[in-house]
Amino acid sequence: MSTFLSNITHRKHLQIWGILFFLPALIILVTFRLVPIFLSLRVSFYDAHLLRGTETFIGLENFAIALQDQVLIDSLKTTGLYVLMKIPVQVVLALGLAMLVNRRLMFRGLVRSTPLMAVVMPMSIAAMLWQLMYHPTNGLINSIFRTIGLPAQPFLTDIQQALPALVGMTIWKDLGFYMIFYLAGLQGIPGEYYDAARVDGASGWDEFRHITLPLLRRTTLVVVLLSTVFAFQVFVPVYVMTQGGPRGVTNVIVYYMYTAAFHFMRVGYANTIAIITLVIVLAIAAFQLKVSRDD
Repeated sequence: MSTFLSNITHRKHLQIWGILFFLPALIILVTFRLVPIFLSLRVSFYDAHLLRGTETFIGLENFAIALQDQVLIDSLKTTGLYVLMKIPVQVVLALGLAMLVNRRLMFRGLVRSTPLMAVVMPMSIAAMLWQLMYHPTNGLINSIFRTIGLPAQPFLTDIQQALPALVGMTIWKDLGFYMIFYLAGLQGIPGEYYDAARVDGASGWDEFRHITLPLLRRTTLVVVLLSTVFAFQVFVPVYVMTQGGPRGVTNVIVYYMYTAAFHFMRVGYANTIAIITLVIVLAIAAFQLKVSRDD
């Protein structure tokens, strides 16, 4: 009996310690995530002006305006195009890079840490560096093009190239981060699987298709999910490099939200855009999770 009571007491102590360790993270989540979401939802029902500091309750009027706002619709399309251009390329490159650095290479530690240098660099600094590299006349990329006999490209000033240029810059910035996920997944695959496949005469492609990809499915889900959420939040590269131009082709949803709040002082409408974006991202994340469970 005393042993039973001792086990109960021990479990209660473990539960208490678990709650205490979890509590700081919960407080941070509630304070900096959930509370701002509810405050944003509240402000979206008001006609709030930033400079005057006034609030007038207007109910769902901001949402009705958003449904007819062509600039908002265009910014959503631009954001969706940005996501579709970035995610597949980023996933493939992150997996390929992880498979490369997972091999036994000389200076493997240096090779693994090199992609992480871009990750730890502040986004604003990275955006300014790439803006200089994209310069139509004096940029590094166009200098290389001229050296090998290719014509210089306008990049950020061309309506066809501006968004892909932003995508290329953010892929370079985030690649090392998602490489870590795949590297951890690859190292979690037992080597016996590959040994058995080689004994059966499987080629490298067969090993990749029948062992590596299936066992990295959950890792890929995490990478795609995080990439999608973060891609919908892209702001700093647009603010630094294009300011939504040229002719609005890089006016993503978060940048439009920023201009609504700080250029036109329509804080209530900016919070409406934030709530709409949140709903869209949650719907996409739920769809991705459902598809993964079905598979």
